[in-house]
Amino acid sequence: MACAGKHLILEVWGCRKEILDCEETIKEMFKRSVEVSGATLVDIKTHKFNPQGLSAVALLNESYMSIHSWPEVGYAAIDIYTCGSHVKPEEVVPVVKKYLKPEKMKVLNLNRGDGV
Repeated sequence: MACAGKHLILEVWGCRKEILDCEETIKEMFKRSVEVSGATLVDIKTHKFNPQGLSAVALLNESYMSIHSWPEVGYAAIDIYTCGSHVKPEEVVPVVKKYLKPEKMKVLNLNRGDGV
């Protein structure tokens, strides 16, 4: 049975504050994630909060990747939603581990729109 898309929800804890608060690191992580997943990058937008934290979205031809970070507690919430059978969002998990170096990670894998 087909589905509309694959949705990975990643929660990471125990990350260093300076990593979660660095726009350039997050952009690099997204670029590498797009590459390994087989998706096509359209654009990356970031927003830095004061005094810390950031949100970023990588817009893809096949949907999006996003992150919201709380550096003060070492936590980030990441969504990877992709359409298209050629995209492999699960390949992003090792990239996130490499860049964010979490002490703990939880991955939820959902098929969206089953039966579409």
